[in-house]
Amino acid sequence: MGEPQVNQETAVATAREGGLSARMVDWFWRGSALAKARHALPEPGARSVLFAERARASAELAQNTLMASEPGATRNEGSACETYRQSIYWSLCARLAQAQPAFEADGERVWDTLDGALLLEAASSEDRVERLRSALRTGSFVYFADLPAEEQQASLIELRKLSHALLVKLAERSVALDGIYQERAWRLALLAFFALGVALSPAILKKVVEARAELTLGKPWRASSTMVGNGCTSPAQQCAESPNFFFHTLEEASPWVEFDLGTNRKISKVHIDNRADCCSERADPLVIEVSADQKHWRKVSRHDGEFSSWEALFAPVNGRYLRVRLLKQNYLHLVAVHAY
Repeated sequence: MGEPQVNQETAVATAREGGLSARMVDWFWRGSALAKARHALPEPGARSVLFAERARASAELAQNTLMASEPGATRNEGSACETYRQSIYWSLCARLAQAQPAFEADGERVWDTLDGALLLEAASSEDRVERLRSALRTGSFVYFADLPAEEQQASLIELRKLSHALLVKLAERSVALDGIYQERAWRLALLAFFALGVALSPAILKKVVEARAELTLGKPWRASSTMVGNGCTSPAQQCAESPNFFFHTLEEASPWVEFDLGTNRKISKVHIDNRADCCSERADPLVIEVSADQKHWRKVSRHDGEFSSWEALFAPVNGRYLRVRLLKQNYLHLVAVHAY
């Protein structure tokens, strides 16, 4: 409502005539795309909006009716069938009002506009199409309540599916425009990020890029053992209850912490921050290992000696799992593990 109506051909032509700068502005602002979407999917009138609201409200009422049903009950399912039927009716009215704002809501005429392809898609089989069509035209609360339980359940599934399909069609315009607005937001954010990158010093920009490329950020991790009451909860590597380390194993032979990157990723650098408040000597010696299947591990780097931070650089390797392992019997506890 209230959106300016822009002719799509005019918008596209204006962008082209304006040269490179105008096309760049249009690419970021998505003006031509918005004009095309508004032309292809005109703004619905007041009656169409009213009918669409009734359709959505009826579908929500049907869903709430089902949620209130007792296990094994059929009475509420019959009520839900009729409420979904009403949702379908109002959706059809909304589509009619969009094409013919002054149309009279006549039941037979409204049902005649139902797309046969949608009906066929909603029906559980071809031989049920006519049965579903008849139920739509003549159904009522009494009609659906008196159906046998099996038929009632089948009708419920079909009516719910058809109601959902029509509501999706009613939302096409808002979904399309929202998608373009999101594209605009992302592109403007990209522009802002680029401008920020130009303004930042190379050292700060490097840190920003590395943070965006970090492979372990938000990824689940597990340790070989856990000292009860110590550490964070996966996937966090920072938490108020454990500021000095994000995990703490028991004393054991070769304790480790392992990350699941979700899929095979190329890894070429790992940065490890050691515990600083005490006991940093425990993390010596350490190895970094990579695996594709959690069975066969490949050592990519090793560190001997006490350290506060260790940045391991190595030739790029592919793997889904990253493991940091201590090569002796002791406790293992680290502040952070960052992979790139």
